[in-house]
Formats: sequence, C-alpha cells, structure tokens
Amino acid sequence: MKRILFLLSFALMGVLNMAAQGRVQGSFAPLKGESRVNFDMVFMNIHGMSEADFSTYETDWQKDKPEVVGIFTNDANRTLGDGLTIGHFPDAPYTLKVVVNSVSTKGDYLCDVLLLDAQQHEIARIDALKTRGGVWGTKLNLIKQGAESAGKACGKALKAALKKVGK
Repeated sequence: MKRILFLLSFALMGVLNMAAQGRVQGSFAPLKGESRVNFDMVFMNIHGMSEADFSTYETDWQKDKPEVVGIFTNDANRTLGDGLTIGHFPDAPYTLKVVVNSVSTKGDYLCDVLLLDAQQHEIARIDALKTRGGVWGTKLNLIKQGAESAGKACGKALKAALKKVGK
C-alpha cells in the first residue's frame, strides 16, 4: 500500500512538473553563439482585467511593473547561467518576448515565451508555461512572487530548449 501511494505521489509530481514546462515549437538554434537577447514582457490579463484596467484599479502598477519585470529577468538569468543573458539590449539580433496570458489573484502565471527576429517575426515559442504564485501577502507581493517562479520556469524551459540545439 505504501508503494502504491509513493508511486501515485511521484506520478502526480511528474505531471505537475510537465505542466510547468510548457510545449516547445520551432527551434531556439538561432540563439546558439549569442550572449545577449533583448527582452520584452506583455501582460494580457491581471486578476481578470486587461493591463489598462488593472492600472486604473491599482494606480501604482505603472510604477511597480518595472520591478516585477526585473524580478522575472533576474530569476530567468540566474537559472540560465552564464551562457545567455536576457535584458534590455535593443541592438541584439533577437528578442525574447514573454506574453503573460494571465496572472491570478494568487500570483499564478500562465505565459508564452516567443523568440523573435529583428523584424519581429516569430522563430520559436514555448507555449503554456504555468507557474505558482505566492502564498500570502498583498496583491503586488503575490504578483512579485509569481514573477520570481515564472522567471525561474522560463529560464529552465529556455535552458532545456537550448540544450537540445547544443548551446
């Protein structure tokens, strides 16, 4: 009986881990040899509202958003390691665009990660990257905790995609 419970819990953890990784389409091979990639982050839905509506509801959002994006990029870069750095590099030949499809009231993120060329054409993508937010705190605190876990998950998924192409 203990073995069955152990196997079931192990299987459940595996399924949850797979859900967090997302599905890769296309190839991240163009990043091979690159040390920097430009970064852009777009929020489509925050707590059931568009970003514009959320900005009206949470008047400090425009002031707090750069900090949230910074938390995301810092954790993604830490997870990626030294091979590739994402950040504000407008002269870089590629852009990594994170489309945050939703941020729940608990700070859970659902995002897509797109690799774009200089003309903003999509080269590759990681779909449906799901991450957990925070446990308790203010709305902003939960969003920040979610950005931290989403950044780590993005870095992990990107690192795995780059490993497939030999970077």
